[in-house]
Amino acid sequence: MNYSVDKYHTLLKINNAIIHERSRDGLFREITKVLQPLLGFDRISILLNQPGKPSWDYFAPAIGVIIPGLRNNTMPPQKALVPIKVMMERKTLIVDVQKDPLLPEAGMLKKANLKWFVCSPLAVGEKVLGTIQVFYKKAFPLTAEDIDFFEQISKQVALAVDNLLAYEELEQLRDKLREEKAYLKNQIEQMNDPDEIVFLSPAMQHIIDQARSVAETDTTVLITGETGTGKDMVARFIHRHSERRHNTFIKVNCAALVPTLIESELFGHERGAFTGAISRKIGRFEIAHKSTLFLDEIGELPMAAQAKLLQVLQDRVFERVGGTAPIKTDVRIIAATNQNLQTLVSEKKFREDLFYRLNIFPLHVPPLRDRPEDIPVLGKYFADRFCDTLHRDRPVFRKDAIDLLLHYHWPGNVRELENFIERVIILHAGKTVTAADISKLLNVHGEADHVGLRLAEIERRHIEKVLAMTGGLIAGPRGAAALLGLKRGTLQHKMKKLHISAAAFKKTV
Repeated sequence: MNYSVDKYHTLLKINNAIIHERSRDGLFREITKVLQPLLGFDRISILLNQPGKPSWDYFAPAIGVIIPGLRNNTMPPQKALVPIKVMMERKTLIVDVQKDPLLPEAGMLKKANLKWFVCSPLAVGEKVLGTIQVFYKKAFPLTAEDIDFFEQISKQVALAVDNLLAYEELEQLRDKLREEKAYLKNQIEQMNDPDEIVFLSPAMQHIIDQARSVAETDTTVLITGETGTGKDMVARFIHRHSERRHNTFIKVNCAALVPTLIESELFGHERGAFTGAISRKIGRFEIAHKSTLFLDEIGELPMAAQAKLLQVLQDRVFERVGGTAPIKTDVRIIAATNQNLQTLVSEKKFREDLFYRLNIFPLHVPPLRDRPEDIPVLGKYFADRFCDTLHRDRPVFRKDAIDLLLHYHWPGNVRELENFIERVIILHAGKTVTAADISKLLNVHGEADHVGLRLAEIERRHIEKVLAMTGGLIAGPRGAAALLGLKRGTLQHKMKKLHISAAAFKKTV
């Protein structure tokens, strides 16, 4: 063979493969395609040196002779005695299969009618990366010049393999760093997430498990539970674990909406739709397209708005107030209430058909008094947060103080506990907190006062004590609702249920 021109073209093509190919299959197939016309082999293979491993990586393109019983991807070292010798001695060997019948390779090669092969080391500096082999079925066709050229090729292939292995190592490192980054980001988000759900109780674990399961769907969820139990946080948890998490979570407090403007807030309005509508307004349903719409205190929604909400849930189409063009919406609905909707349905205050449309997947968040295991971990969580934001030292709770906290009924639930911890940090930073201190802050006389009393009676007494402190004032920053960590409507609902009159506590001059 005359390699005066062709061999340089071949080396150039291999160099191009080194630059452009980033996969083993791509690189090895390109090398095969370049070499086959010049060397005329019946089979070519590349073996990568991996000391200590049970099998080595082995590549042979799906062209030419197939060796029976030899897997394409791996080769046990005990079947690679010639390559091992070539790597150890770092020199090319020409093997006559017929004259070396004791070689492990001989049996397989004979079955494939292969009579000769040349094995050359893939070495870069002090590293021996493996070997490259070419096989022949007929009389050995290569001259000394051919062997010399094959060894030059081997050096170029060694560089290509070295670059490839380095690239693979970088890819593995990049993947590892990417996974670590994602993990650390998740940890940081958990530490800094204001919506983090802190719990230890089996009751809350059950709720979280259910929430995580339903999050994967677009099913409507109805979250029930007393005020302050964390219904808002459960709703946000569902959103964060859903396919809609990349879009903004939209919350609507139905109790805070002005009755005459509820439809405008939910569905938007056109300019001139009513007095004061000086421009078009986009409603919450439109804003929440492709996201989650959280309807908090759904029980406070007037009947007229309930009818339109039911229509949207059924048809996924609505019109702005004063508009005629139908607007399609892709919204996942999560509703929440501290009221018994079935009772409201029986009282004709809530539509039965809307209740069933919302109650597809109910979740009931238990009150704090039913999960006392969560009180210590929540207390620590709030203490850490307030000590940091208020720059105060942590107080030390005596055992009698902790016992009182565990047995207190927490009518305001987690929100009341949060407000209580903030007061403790302000008033008792760096001090020892006793049961007497807690009794004053919670407006109770200690655990003994509650022994033998029904829960409703304990709640009634506590509300009455707070009303006595505020002079019957319910709303405002100094009102009973704020002190109890409740919303005004929730407190009024409890007072009505417990037959408590605010007028009885109003101060007279």
